[in-house]
Amino acid sequence: MKNKNQILNPIFIVCLMTLLLNDFYLKQTFSNILTGKISDFVGLIVFPIFIAYIFPNTKKWISIATAILFIIWKTPIVTPIIETINQILPLKVQRAIDYSDYWALIVLPIAHKIINQDRKLTFNSSKLLKFSKIGVASLSFFAICATSMPPPVEIPKGTIYIGEEYTIKKTKEETIEMIKSLGYNVDFYKNLEDSTTIKKYRSRNIPYYQTDNIVIYDDNSKPIDTILNVKYTLYEPKENRTKIEIINVTLSEDGNIQKWQTLKYLRKQYKKTMEKQVIEKLK
Repeated sequence: MKNKNQILNPIFIVCLMTLLLNDFYLKQTFSNILTGKISDFVGLIVFPIFIAYIFPNTKKWISIATAILFIIWKTPIVTPIIETINQILPLKVQRAIDYSDYWALIVLPIAHKIINQDRKLTFNSSKLLKFSKIGVASLSFFAICATSMPPPVEIPKGTIYIGEEYTIKKTKEETIEMIKSLGYNVDFYKNLEDSTTIKKYRSRNIPYYQTDNIVIYDDNSKPIDTILNVKYTLYEPKENRTKIEIINVTLSEDGNIQKWQTLKYLRKQYKKTMEKQVIEKLK
């Protein structure tokens, strides 16, 4: 007997609500490893149950098919397909290759059991049952689509404090020459008196270096963004070792980011960007 009420299962509803909360709030607010894993764990319950609801004849094998698709989705094999989709469609698909996400597969037996259980839900009104299932199914479809779409983010304007220090196995002069070899300027200034992003306990009257117009590239070496300037300090704690501390990055002169959640999120994003675009090339 076909059971088409599994979409109203309490576990499914909780996972669906968690998926929406995570993708539309937690990821933008905290943007950490946990928020990334939450989508995988709850998504692997929501997706097969939703498919089994739409296509009841798949209920015996949809969990296995979901596992196979998930494993393939997390590999570089589908990268050309994603790139083709993103070139053709106005909506963009995003995917992170992280093999630790395979741990989420342990929840698939839960989804399989919910799909194939014989338990039925009883409603006083058949219309209420029908509309409830339609509503949850529509929300499920939206959540499944949204979790693979990059969130619409307004291009930030202003200065973002980074405050991260790295060690380069080169002298200070060699480090400066390496930055210049990447095609960037290295200008020296006596103090940061005009900065508003340095921590209060630090003096603004410190010497710093500034590099302008750092171009950000995607994985296909296409320019996607430009950092107006980055301020940093350089000093040699010992021979052939240079400490570089990235103080802040400025995205545009006309802007002031006020919301601390946004600043926290952007700090993580641009910290990773600077590591990938500059620091890794210096090491």
